[in-house]
Amino acid sequence: MKNLLAALLAVAALTAVGSASADPMRYGAADDWPKFHPCGDIWWTSATDIGYQDLRMTVQWDATAPTVIPYQDHIQAAVDCAKLNNIRPILSIYPAKPSAVGSNPAVQAQFASFVSLVGQAFPGVNDFIVGNEPNVNRFWQPQYAGGQDAAATDYEHTLAQSYDALKSVRPDSIVWGPAISSRGNDNANASSNPSHSPVWFIKYMGDAYKASGRTKPIFDEFNMHPYPPAQDTDRFSKKFPWPQAGAANLDRIKQAIWDAFSGTGQPTVTEQAGGSSALFEAPQRLPLNLDEAGEQTVLSGHEAAYDGTAENVAPISEAQQAASHVELAEIGACDPAVKSVLWFPLIDETGISSGFQSGNLFADQVKKQSYAAMKAKIASAQGSCQGGVPGIARTWSHTTQVIGAQAIFGGPGTEPGSQPDRRPLGTTGVWTSLTVGEDALYTATLSKVGGPAGGAAKTLATLSGTAKASYKPGLNFKVPKPFAAGYYQFSVVLKAATNPSRTTSLISKTFTIGNPDSATAAKGKPAVKPRPTTKPKGKSKPTPKVKKRQ
Repeated sequence: MKNLLAALLAVAALTAVGSASADPMRYGAADDWPKFHPCGDIWWTSATDIGYQDLRMTVQWDATAPTVIPYQDHIQAAVDCAKLNNIRPILSIYPAKPSAVGSNPAVQAQFASFVSLVGQAFPGVNDFIVGNEPNVNRFWQPQYAGGQDAAATDYEHTLAQSYDALKSVRPDSIVWGPAISSRGNDNANASSNPSHSPVWFIKYMGDAYKASGRTKPIFDEFNMHPYPPAQDTDRFSKKFPWPQAGAANLDRIKQAIWDAFSGTGQPTVTEQAGGSSALFEAPQRLPLNLDEAGEQTVLSGHEAAYDGTAENVAPISEAQQAASHVELAEIGACDPAVKSVLWFPLIDETGISSGFQSGNLFADQVKKQSYAAMKAKIASAQGSCQGGVPGIARTWSHTTQVIGAQAIFGGPGTEPGSQPDRRPLGTTGVWTSLTVGEDALYTATLSKVGGPAGGAAKTLATLSGTAKASYKPGLNFKVPKPFAAGYYQFSVVLKAATNPSRTTSLISKTFTIGNPDSATAAKGKPAVKPRPTTKPKGKSKPTPKVKKRQ
């Protein structure tokens, strides 16, 4: 472990090679500890020593006491302490009970009024997060109604009202939304956790926004919780399968935002198509914040500081956590859109089965290896990119195509890009396939064409359906009678399921069935009888006599 930590600190000490954004990256913690402990204690000395600049605290709304701000005095004391320590306070406002808001317009308005009340109560806070993982059942219910989206639509309506209510009393405020979770199952009938993946949740939010006719934004900055695929064991650089998305899939999040809101009053992420040598310098229209990131460690040697309940995750070593923290810090610093990265929490929670042990300090306040690793990273990088993380894009621009669309014209099981080969005469069915990086609607066509180069086409069969991301659907064109000999061609038109205006067309090379060069086989006509060269046998017709002229 010591050798790994030394290597991490050496990497962190590299000279910064350039910033990926106009403003240096910010790092901080999502932690309610400061609400319940005095200013200047171990939390504050540790945060400032590491170099953290942000503190996110929660404000939970109780629908039974809709105008009461829980722990208001405690929050105010923490906000005041943050200001003394040059730390930016951020407040996350969300319902204490997941079913408190739902689709009730009156309750949505009540919650929005509470958001404006919080804004007035804390004039020293400029940044407010509205909602907390509304795409998962644990924090927002219902997720679906009648098998259709409910949560994204209800949340969008609530967020829009909250945005307007807060801006009316605090024009200087900055609204973050939607604090989305990196995962969701998109299963309206799930028995225990019906939820939305981030891509589909953003799409449904955009649908609701457009249907409302709104022309103003609903959030100023985009916020997400970038836990990796296996929350406590995978690195943040591990990518999710579509339509989930974490820190390694920010290009997917940006495209989803563009699909949902491009051309509307809601700003989307500023694009940068250039390479790493042409780093972004202009202000972001829509900054991204990676909030509440953490991976839990083993507690060896510190067990006495915890409650002794059973462990319910697979914790990682201190060295692994340190490496993961530094990696996420670099991912954020090298992405032009990312403004801040916040870890949860700074000091471990004591409940092993009920809390998180993902801090930079154990519950007994002994420093973990991630403490020194992050301190070195922040000190050396000063918020700048230090070369990036392999496999993670540093730039992005939207696409109008279907992501990852590739033909497999040779048939199922062959490689993308393959082309069809000739089929024998007597064939009654021909197979083809394709693959996509996102769900897409397809219309596949088999045509008979005029020759090897294509030419006039006659459609013989059409197949339509949905191609699931990363799958290879088998498309079988069948006819009741064998295909005639000739030249044939496949074509496929794809439309992105989340945005049908994004399309891709795929066309195969021509292929043959039978021998198209045989006139008889190709045209199906009988042979022409040759003209006889000798007189036929049998009785012949007499030659008429010609009368002489007199």
